[in-house]
Amino acid sequence: MTSRSLLSYAAVAVVALTATACGGSVTGNDNAETDGRTTIVVWAGSTGATEPLKRQLIDAFNTSQDKYTIELEVQPASAEAHAKLINAVKNKQGPNLVLDDGQPQGLGQVIAMGSVVPLDTYLDAADSSLKKSDFTEGMLDTGTFNGQVYSLPTQGGDFALIYNKEMFKAAGIEQPPATWAELQEDAAKLTKGTEQYGMYLPIGNGEGTSYYWQAMLWSAGGSFINADNTQVEFNSPEGVTALKAWTDMIKKGTAYPTSLKTPSDNGNTVAMTSKKAAMAINGAYNLGVLDKALGKENVGVAPLPPIGEPAMNLGSNNSYILRGTPAQQDGAWAFLQYWLKPDVQAKWDIANGFLPTNTKTADDPSWTKYLAENPRIKVFADELSYAKSRPSIEAYAAVSTALYTELEKAMLLKQTPEEALKNAEAAATAALK
Repeated sequence: MTSRSLLSYAAVAVVALTATACGGSVTGNDNAETDGRTTIVVWAGSTGATEPLKRQLIDAFNTSQDKYTIELEVQPASAEAHAKLINAVKNKQGPNLVLDDGQPQGLGQVIAMGSVVPLDTYLDAADSSLKKSDFTEGMLDTGTFNGQVYSLPTQGGDFALIYNKEMFKAAGIEQPPATWAELQEDAAKLTKGTEQYGMYLPIGNGEGTSYYWQAMLWSAGGSFINADNTQVEFNSPEGVTALKAWTDMIKKGTAYPTSLKTPSDNGNTVAMTSKKAAMAINGAYNLGVLDKALGKENVGVAPLPPIGEPAMNLGSNNSYILRGTPAQQDGAWAFLQYWLKPDVQAKWDIANGFLPTNTKTADDPSWTKYLAENPRIKVFADELSYAKSRPSIEAYAAVSTALYTELEKAMLLKQTPEEALKNAEAAATAALK
């Protein structure tokens, strides 16, 4: 299928979408055309060293057809970009497409403003190259709000146990732990007073703590929120078990002390590169840094050891279309289909350490070859088979803040796990009302 044929996919859907959208355009380039081509403004965060590849892929789309021109505008870090987007939408100066948004759970706020184009009609069109069935339930859930698909995951990720093989060998440990109980035993063997700790556990006032802990909760048999997203359920015996799995290690001195707390989201990476910790929960995207500091031969990867059943939380960056003219919405959808073509996404994922968000990319020959050559990445990819997503609700940010604020207090041993979850439940319940 050629890139040019992508251009016709949105034609059937656009009339219905335009008719049902509430309000008018929220973009700032409604009349922008160059040489008869509609300009599509795309906002995306910087990917550093792979930024040239992103522009190369965009240029390939632009030259493959003659109806649309993609103009990329690189945005600041996710939190700043989200605030900028809200302000731009309010002033009808938003982009046509937000690409790889690092805070998809915050999308509910933009949807509530009536500014995001639902994608169901596009996905259900007979000639669409993208179908809902191309995504696992967990992946599709990342962009589903109140039963409608508003965004699609375009960059995938999760986390696993990263361990220092050299430290394991010195401690006489031959294999990585397969359960959380085994991890606790190994952490004790790996700990050397205050010089070296067996495990680095997530801490801090940030989404990362909540994100990682939700997998622990699910593994313990608990639930984060009820089926209709109206009441949090993490304050439970299972929740206490999941939090004690962390706080017990801190009490025993086998996990990092408060002095190792850093304001960086990559505190887990720093703890390992500085050889202060032998194990940490981390993502595939940080393997390059760890390999450089410790030697690739010393950096091992294993599935997150479960408390009970295996569990994983999806980390995805999602893309979505903002209300504009019919031509702009058509063009944004055409580009989104191109960006999720198996060969395009596989190339982008391999370059960045991301995981495929759809089954077609996962089956692409270039991706399967890459996995065969990189068994550590395969560990992360295999975890996707049982991964779930965080709830896609407008109040998610407030609910998560309520949770990680109290989790941190428990991790600092300022309150018990029971107290932390009770307090978090109260604040989260207020946020949901």
